[in-house]
Amino acid sequence: MESQSARATTAAESRFRIANPNSLPRTTAIVPLDSAAAATLAELRDGPWQRAIFVDIDQGGDWIAELPTRTRALVAAITEANLVLLVATAGADARAAAVVAEAAQAHGRMIAAVVLDSGDADPAALERSLAALRPHAGMLVLADGTDYVSAMLEALRA
Repeated sequence: MESQSARATTAAESRFRIANPNSLPRTTAIVPLDSAAAATLAELRDGPWQRAIFVDIDQGGDWIAELPTRTRALVAAITEANLVLLVATAGADARAAAVVAEAAQAHGRMIAAVVLDSGDADPAALERSLAALRPHAGMLVLADGTDYVSAMLEALRA
């Protein structure tokens, strides 16, 4: 008896195959939600990425004066992207996720989130970080370092 795989490779079956690539290239906007996440992503910024947009929304310095410029940069990145990846550090204040998510949802962009946990975060603080992201992310991952974020960007072909 001929297997499904063998039948699928016959000339008769091959005519039903789609000749187009599996998908169009996707662009990912990567948004750190705290300064520790921004420092972690800085290590990845110069990687082999082709379709990754690293957004800086750090609230250090005179962030109120810089808010209009940063907001324009954030909206431009979200507009260009197909996916928004939020990155937060366990225990850090991740309330900025609501603002980013509102902009992403207004443009119909999917949201994923990664919480970087080295294992030493206070469980209550970790839960606050997760709770801030949970309502906004279609996928929420608790990871233990930059290796996961790098692997995720590779998988997304960023």
